[in-house]
Amino acid sequence: MSLLQINLFGGVEVVCATGESVLIPSRKAATLLGYVALSSPRAISRGKLATLLWDGHFGDRARASLRQALLTLRRELPRCSDVILADRDDIRICPNSISTDVGEFERLLTGGDPERLARAAVLYRGDLLEGIGSTSCQFEAWLSAERQRLRTQAMRALAGLLDSGGREHMDIAIALALRILAIDPLQEEIHRILMRCYAQQGRRTDALRQYDLCRSVLWREVRAAPERETERLQLEIRHTFRAAVRSTSLKLPPDKNSDATFTLDVTPASRSLS
Repeated sequence: MSLLQINLFGGVEVVCATGESVLIPSRKAATLLGYVALSSPRAISRGKLATLLWDGHFGDRARASLRQALLTLRRELPRCSDVILADRDDIRICPNSISTDVGEFERLLTGGDPERLARAAVLYRGDLLEGIGSTSCQFEAWLSAERQRLRTQAMRALAGLLDSGGREHMDIAIALALRILAIDPLQEEIHRILMRCYAQQGRRTDALRQYDLCRSVLWREVRAAPERETERLQLEIRHTFRAAVRSTSLKLPPDKNSDATFTLDVTPASRSLS
C-alpha cells in the first residue's frame, strides 16, 4: 500500500495510509509537492524547480525559497524521508511511496471499458491544482497546458460513457459534465451533452433550461449565439416532448358486450407546449 495518497484534482489533498488528512500550510510547498508528484518517478533538478516556481526571484533567492518549501514538506509529511528524496542536485518522489488521483485517472482511461470510465469520471473532481496560483509565467504556462490536456481526457471519458448506452452511468456522466462546465462554461459541446442526458431521462425542463443557460453564457462572455447543432437539438427536444404529450391517452376498460378498446385523448387542446 502506498504511504501517501496525493489528490491533485480540485486542489491538493494529502491522505495517509491510515486515512488521516495531512495539511500543507504553505501554498508554494503544496505546489512543489504536486509538481514533483506528477513528474514521478522522474527526478527534477533543483535549478529547474527554482526557476519554474520562483522565476520572479533572483537565482539565490529562488533556491532559498525552494529549500524552505522542501523543509515545510519534510516537517508536515509523515515519514517524509521515505517519500521525498533530495540530494544536492535533484528532487524526486519515491514512486512506491505515493499514488495520485491523476495517475489513476489516466490509467483507468485506457481500454474504454465503461466501468473504468465511470471510475475515472468520479476521480475528476475539478481542475488540476485548483486554487493554486503562481507569479511564475513558466509555471502558469505548464499548468494551463496540463489542465487542458486532462480536461480533454475527461471529455473523452464523458463521450465514452454516453457511447456505452448504459443507463447506470447516466448520473455519473451528468455529474462529470457539470464539473467540466464549472471549469469552462463556454464548452458548448458539453452543454449539448447535458441536454441529451436530461432528455433521455425525461427531464424536458432541465434540458431546455440547459439550453437557455448555454445561450446566456455564450452571449454574456463572447457575444455569440449557440451553434446550429445546439439550436437543432433544443428544437428536437421540444418537438419530441410535444409529440409525447399529444399521444398521451387513457385506455378505458372494454365494454363487456364488445371486444373493442376505447382510447380517450387527455391532452388539453389549449395547453401551451413551447
